[in-house]
Amino acid sequence: MTTTPSLEALLRIGPFHSALRAAIRRRGLTLERLRLRLAQQDVAVALSTLSDWQQGRVRPVSPKSLKAVAVLEELLELPPRSLLALLENTGPSGWPAVVPGMMPGFNANDLEILSRHDRVFVDADRHASRVEAKVVVRARTDGVDRFHAHYFCDDSVETAELHQEPVRNCRPGRSTRDESERLVVDELLFDRALREGETWVFEYTAHDPTKLDSIEYAHGVRCFLAQSLIEVHFDPAAMPVDPHVYLQDWEEQEPHRTIDLSPDHTHSVHHFETDVSVNWVGIRWRWA
Repeated sequence: MTTTPSLEALLRIGPFHSALRAAIRRRGLTLERLRLRLAQQDVAVALSTLSDWQQGRVRPVSPKSLKAVAVLEELLELPPRSLLALLENTGPSGWPAVVPGMMPGFNANDLEILSRHDRVFVDADRHASRVEAKVVVRARTDGVDRFHAHYFCDDSVETAELHQEPVRNCRPGRSTRDESERLVVDELLFDRALREGETWVFEYTAHDPTKLDSIEYAHGVRCFLAQSLIEVHFDPAAMPVDPHVYLQDWEEQEPHRTIDLSPDHTHSVHHFETDVSVNWVGIRWRWA
């Protein structure tokens, strides 16, 4: 996992909801306290609205909401127009149209991920050697014809060894590899360009020649993910201990353990999460 971005970095690259959440935490304010301070400035914002803004479920777009964001900048002691600029210069997903130095597809605003189902296969050597992914996306604009599949390798793998194979309703495009970030980005091209609002289902498999014991697998969430399903299948000869679910935001140094899991009769664990707005949702385990 890469270094946790600071509040200053989030104010520069977004997304808006992560920057807002980080600013609120730095000031040590509860949402109720923040709502009361807004009211003292003659700005009425419902507690549920503040929660939706910081979770990425809703973006402030009306003149009344934008006025509230300007007051929030003052209350949170942020540079003037820092939050407003994120709203003005980003698309529906909350990310800028272009961020210098960012890997392809990371800041794409034209494709919404509705559902992601990953099946992780951990072999007898304790290696997560294969991941099968099924993804449902929806086009935000006309002409979208590709998806960028991101995969973070561990330190035992050269990025050139990682292979992501199209399986259904997609074919290979360009591949980009960043050895310093241990990141591989592969274009998966659709059979045709989508219309605005049209959905597409596709599948691909990642073959990971990792040489280290695998201890986790996670979905990275850029803004909001309606459905996340992660299954981890263990070889009967290598069963883990203490499998559990964790959540983590980029501005947090440590993940939050949320649910303890127990392997089922197929030697597998799984977690299904809806309305995901944290930046990472995953499953971790240990080896005896």
